[in-house]
Amino acid sequence: MSKKNLYAGIMTGNSLDAVDIVLTDFADGHMKDICFHSKSIPLDIAQDFRKLKQLLTLNHGDINETYQQQTGFFISLHNRYINLVAQTFNELIHQNSVSKTDICAIGFHGQTCYHFPPSIAGKNNEPNTLQIGSGQMLSNLTGLPVVFDFRSDDIINGGEGAPLAPIHNLHIAQATKLKSAVFCNGGNTGNIAAINNNQVIGWDCGPFNHFVDYLTREEKNEACDFDGKYGRKGKVNTNLLKSLFNNSVITSKKQNFLLQNPPKSADPAWYDISSLKDISIPFNDRIRTAEFFSAYIMAFSLKFLPCKTPDNFLVFGGGWNNPIIFEDFKNILHQKTIVLPQHQEIFSKIANPKAQISWSDNFGFSSKYMEARIFADMANCKINNIPYSTPQTTGCKTPTICGIVAYPNQNNSLLWSRAAKGWSKK
Repeated sequence: MSKKNLYAGIMTGNSLDAVDIVLTDFADGHMKDICFHSKSIPLDIAQDFRKLKQLLTLNHGDINETYQQQTGFFISLHNRYINLVAQTFNELIHQNSVSKTDICAIGFHGQTCYHFPPSIAGKNNEPNTLQIGSGQMLSNLTGLPVVFDFRSDDIINGGEGAPLAPIHNLHIAQATKLKSAVFCNGGNTGNIAAINNNQVIGWDCGPFNHFVDYLTREEKNEACDFDGKYGRKGKVNTNLLKSLFNNSVITSKKQNFLLQNPPKSADPAWYDISSLKDISIPFNDRIRTAEFFSAYIMAFSLKFLPCKTPDNFLVFGGGWNNPIIFEDFKNILHQKTIVLPQHQEIFSKIANPKAQISWSDNFGFSSKYMEARIFADMANCKINNIPYSTPQTTGCKTPTICGIVAYPNQNNSLLWSRAAKGWSKK
């Protein structure tokens, strides 16, 4: 293995279930995964991050004010988090007998705690984004360069700061010689990357895991609707579906995010769960409708494609492990299920009976570690001065090189992203 081509990527998603790490070789312009490792996030860290996000929501994303109010709490959470990430990385290295001297850098996303992009902020507010995590501390603990704070450069250059998957998905399409395909990320927020003849566009679709996980966590004390066990017992409530579509993803400008044109990005901080708290509707029906809604809005967003719906769909992200959502998405594309009356014309144009929905694993790239690999790819691009975000994927003014590099035992003092609230006034 060549040192100049081996990169690690680390991701902890909004679901706060695990630290996922992949080691990928980018030799000769190709991508090949070498090994993977995942470690569950302890409950205390997950709960404290949720508390931090609630505090930030109350403070409208102001991390400086939140830090002043809760300094001890923040430092304790931050250090436990970075130590966990470093421990997980060192386990990967040990378990797979990899020499650190073969690794060029680590790509580390950090934990997103607030996101207020231009599509939500409008012209009169400062867009900002907040990822927690010291690249310097992680570099010191691993002894390797760490590339981090990927979203700030894009925000500062007028972009949405998300989604970051599309360029990586383009690289996969190039590696697998796919000329036309749609990549569908089913994370806490869903996003799409559409590839056509070596060009890519992308956008966030809105909540995917978020509502389903919230319901099962709050009402069943379980992390998710594993294998759709609750949803299988329920049925889609069309009135609830309509309410979710019309009211649950409303921006600070009182606009329905689902109807906005790309580029656009979303954040759970302003997803409205209230429709799903109507206990006059049985729990199983509410969870079933939330699952259908996840597939529904991702399919609905295909209306923004500049071409006909492609035949190839590659899915990745934990949400697709729920077989109900997977089947709903396929049935919507194949016109084998209900849609709301006001959307019938849109879905008839989106439909493609020949659409094949496959896990990205079938094309040689692990779906479980896709998001982690994004940051290995971004680290590779940063080290080699290659732009990663583009006007077509995030709306940035010009193609943007993303991230900064922390080296072992230097003095980068950042605990959070440069484009956190207040950056434009510094």
